[in-house]
Amino acid sequence: MISRVREVVGGRGVPIIVGVGLAGWFLRIAAVLWYRPTCTTGAADCYTLAGDAYYHHHQADLISRGHWFINPHEYIVNGHILDSAGDPPLYALYLAFWSRLGLDGVTDHRLVSTLAGFALIVSLGLLVRRLAGDLAGIIAAVLAAVHPLMWINDMMLLSEGLYQPVIVAVLWAGYAWINEPTAKRVVVLGAVIAIAALTRAEALALFGFMVIPLVWWLSGVGWREKLRQIVLCGLAGLIVLSPWLIYNNLRFEDPVTMSAVPGTVMMAGSCDEAWSGEAMGFWTVCFDSRGLWDELEAELPGSTLRGESRVVYDESVVDSFNRKYALEYTADNWERFGVVALARMGRSLELFKPGHSLRLNYQVEGRWEEPSTFGLGFYYALLPLTIIGGMVFWRRGIRLTPLLSMWPTILLASAITFGLTRYRVPIDIAMIALSAVAVSWLVEQLVRSDSPRMPSETPAEDSAEVG
Repeated sequence: MISRVREVVGGRGVPIIVGVGLAGWFLRIAAVLWYRPTCTTGAADCYTLAGDAYYHHHQADLISRGHWFINPHEYIVNGHILDSAGDPPLYALYLAFWSRLGLDGVTDHRLVSTLAGFALIVSLGLLVRRLAGDLAGIIAAVLAAVHPLMWINDMMLLSEGLYQPVIVAVLWAGYAWINEPTAKRVVVLGAVIAIAALTRAEALALFGFMVIPLVWWLSGVGWREKLRQIVLCGLAGLIVLSPWLIYNNLRFEDPVTMSAVPGTVMMAGSCDEAWSGEAMGFWTVCFDSRGLWDELEAELPGSTLRGESRVVYDESVVDSFNRKYALEYTADNWERFGVVALARMGRSLELFKPGHSLRLNYQVEGRWEEPSTFGLGFYYALLPLTIIGGMVFWRRGIRLTPLLSMWPTILLASAITFGLTRYRVPIDIAMIALSAVAVSWLVEQLVRSDSPRMPSETPAEDSAEVG
């Protein structure tokens, strides 16, 4: 049976991977149209626009109508045109492209986001196929197609949906450089990492966790050439990022890099409730629990008033306020920061209070109980396979740095903010790739053990052939 599967797969990896991609795409479309259709009632069996998805959807609609990166809530509710950089720009720009073509509804945006899921499945399958063969590539495509933590981001209008295939593009660029470590390819790697950062800002850490180890451990090259390639990679990334960085710092009062809300994100994890007790390591409404409204009014007069009397301040100025008080809380409780950082990282890796995080995923994050539960089980099932796949790569002399760099990148972001399952997307992609390699290797071992021995073969001959 296994030998027959191997015969069917052999040489047909690309069309099978594309076929799996189409099947995974249809699964995502079905999830959008039938499993969780769009609604406005907030019912449990449908999808309601909220949170980050609200920002992405309405930001895209406003961009398509000529209002570039303004605060959607302020414009829709109060009619204020207020500059905004609530997220890096790429996902909103992607949705705005489709809005411009007339696909501007919530369901429209959810459906076009499933294209990113198709791109993830095919690109990851092809990458693993190139590294480990047809069977491994097909298995990787299947895992990416059915893994709930992959397809749920597309249907929820989260930037992680687009981030997924972009991360695979980063891996492609990394392994292309390993295959041919030229200056041209390191420039491409820097540019692709910057594109990833324009989707999710924490990807900037890949310059440190992927690029520097890759280049510095290159054998047969002097330190000057290594340094030159690292600098070229960084410059390429900076060139790609510069339009967004310049644009932000021309329109905001305080300095802004990838987004104008890092302080607000930090604030969500900077209070007693997020540093101890049941929610330790997760986020909560720390601004309210700390009672910072009087301080906000004192520093930004009129900002807490209601109605027409309310004063609307520059987004970067409000974020500076949040960042100051978030850092102040951390400084006052520095002796516990190490423990809290471990709790945050533990939540991201589902090693600390996984049951509580699971409930918050579907009760607070709106990720629904069934896919969240199945996704958690899927994650645990891939853990041992990930280790086996890493060992297979190591034995074959295949560099693990591009894949392994995803762990410190995400753990660093979690340690300074809070632990969230959807932040773990790059790790999940690396786990799928390594798990596919592991399953393929296990199949190969079964094929070898099931293959009949020729009469002339001897154990010594067999051993020599393996060696």
